[in-house]
Amino acid sequence: MSTANALEVGRLMSEAPMTARHWQIVCVGAVLMMLDGYDLSVMGIVLPTMAEAWKLEPSAFKWALSASLIGVGVGSVLAGLMGDRWGRKKTLLFMYGFGSVACLATVTATDVSQLILWRFLVGVGMGGAIPNVISLVSELMPAQRRAFQIVLVYSGAALGGALGSLLGSYLIPHFGWTSAFYVGGIAPLAIAVIVWLAVPESPAFLVSRERNVEARATVRRFLPTLPEDTQLIMAAQSGAEAGSSGFSGLFSHGRAGSTLLIWLLFICTQAMVFFIQSWYVTLLARTGDPIDTVLRTFSLWDFGALIGGVLVAWLATRIALEKLLCFAYIMAAGCLFMLSQVSSISAATAIVTFATGFSIVGASFCMGALAATYYPTRIRTTGIGMGLGVGRVGSISSPLIAGALISAGWTNAQIFSAAIIPAVVASVAVLALLKWGRRQELVNPGASHRALAD
Repeated sequence: MSTANALEVGRLMSEAPMTARHWQIVCVGAVLMMLDGYDLSVMGIVLPTMAEAWKLEPSAFKWALSASLIGVGVGSVLAGLMGDRWGRKKTLLFMYGFGSVACLATVTATDVSQLILWRFLVGVGMGGAIPNVISLVSELMPAQRRAFQIVLVYSGAALGGALGSLLGSYLIPHFGWTSAFYVGGIAPLAIAVIVWLAVPESPAFLVSRERNVEARATVRRFLPTLPEDTQLIMAAQSGAEAGSSGFSGLFSHGRAGSTLLIWLLFICTQAMVFFIQSWYVTLLARTGDPIDTVLRTFSLWDFGALIGGVLVAWLATRIALEKLLCFAYIMAAGCLFMLSQVSSISAATAIVTFATGFSIVGASFCMGALAATYYPTRIRTTGIGMGLGVGRVGSISSPLIAGALISAGWTNAQIFSAAIIPAVVASVAVLALLKWGRRQELVNPGASHRALAD
């Protein structure tokens, strides 16, 4: 085949106009993330009822809450290797199915040790699905819309948490705690069938595996005018991209301070997210309010997260991310202080819960975009991936610390007040990053707004 009609597959997909097929991928991706978010958050939702049924203190389940988060880290690493070898779609379906079956199997647990095992396996499966969903969406979306569409897809996880709280407020009182896990296992398996039929494999992956006929058929689904005899090729590396890369690049050329501050932000942000997600329901249930009232109130955390993530992503095209994040962290500190004063659930509690999700999860949705503005193309993925990986220190440790504080007899006021510490640390760190960080726009003006579209 002549090279005269050879076109670079990444450029074709990046420059394609947004079509109904693109929106179909976004919708399916959002549903995947929604059910993924449901499965990862369901343990915190059922915990009070489960503890009562098993006649155990809630603090006895602290490792069960963290097990899925540890599994997410393991699953993400495995899925990265599998996705590059077998393809994003096949890996996504395998990991998604694995996590769904593990969620169904959770109902067979008869003690905390078995529960920890199943929650770990749920985390491996669902954690492995996440990077492949995001990779597929990223490689199929036009560059101009890519960043915002990724945020929309990722926001599905927050909607899944809200769905879990609302469904749980009905299912758990009527059908017991096992019903929440049945939903978390059966619904994703049904959606997996839709993914198999409606979502194509990444054409860039297909070209890299010399599967040009399949790649061309996929591209023509989005660009029907593409000639049938077009040869698709991968982009040649530029000189900059061919330079040194990897872990050491995060600390070279004056980036060490920025990297450490970004890691600190990831840790603090994930610590706050998973503290609330894991223990909010249990802590508010201590006020004596009915569990269905607590769950309905907690659903506002996820709705706040959904709106906050999308709004902050939109504002980030107009205002420096550091300034937005600083405001979000200060707002989060104020919300946590107000939650420390709650003695019974009221309309004010609902508003504060919404604002807490808006600020904390809104900030977490933008951490990848922030990291992208501090690293050049050749180490950008490494920088974002390491930030997410190091951030697991916060997501794993905060539920364990909160569980230990509950065991030690701390009151809700003391626990929520302690949770203010990472918010304050994060606000100081992001100001330091703004003042001393080595942002890519210093050498490439406007990079901060284009980083995710590169």
